[in-house]
Amino acid sequence: MASEITEQYLKIIYNLTEEEGAAKTTEIAQRLGVAPASVTQMIHKLSKQGYVRHEPYHGTRLSPKGKRVAKRIARRHRLLERFLSDIVGVGVEAGHDQACKMEHALSEEAEEVLCKMMNHPQRCPHGRPIPKCERDITCQECAAETLRLSDLDEGETATVSHLVAKNKEELCRVLAMGFIPGTRVVVEKRLPMDGPIIVNLKGTRIAIARSIGGTLCMTRAA
Repeated sequence: MASEITEQYLKIIYNLTEEEGAAKTTEIAQRLGVAPASVTQMIHKLSKQGYVRHEPYHGTRLSPKGKRVAKRIARRHRLLERFLSDIVGVGVEAGHDQACKMEHALSEEAEEVLCKMMNHPQRCPHGRPIPKCERDITCQECAAETLRLSDLDEGETATVSHLVAKNKEELCRVLAMGFIPGTRVVVEKRLPMDGPIIVNLKGTRIAIARSIGGTLCMTRAA
């Protein structure tokens, strides 16, 4: 497994090669806020480990091995930026700095839920494309794996997969009601005339508006 500093270097090289085709030592140093000599030493190390290919006077490019790692980290970083900006309400630049701290600790499972929760965003707040996940599945197929609470029939049991909220206020309201991802929910009754849905959540009966039920993505119990 690549170290955090290795992931950071590979992500920076990935970003620069997106823009210019190759990453120059001075540009990497500027992005990371370190001396060019330190970057030269690290590039030599990454080259020996098979992550990059460096050509004097031409810059550094990622190897297939390095690109796999870099795309994974860039994807997590850009998803986190989107979440921090759209859901949490953090400013774009502050969100970038926070995402840099969080990207290395985000698990594959959390990454998948985060992407679903935001309806598979295509670009980060800076306009960069969000790399596709490593699952052998399209975004449409991924979305089809779940259904909304409002689509469940009476008597069905399901587990909250993720939330698709329009804004952070709606997200906080649903979470405060107890609809945490991983929680099992039983649909007891669907009232007529677009009335609320009565569900049993951890032994408590809750009436939830169908519009709110549309924000809850579920997986049916096996």
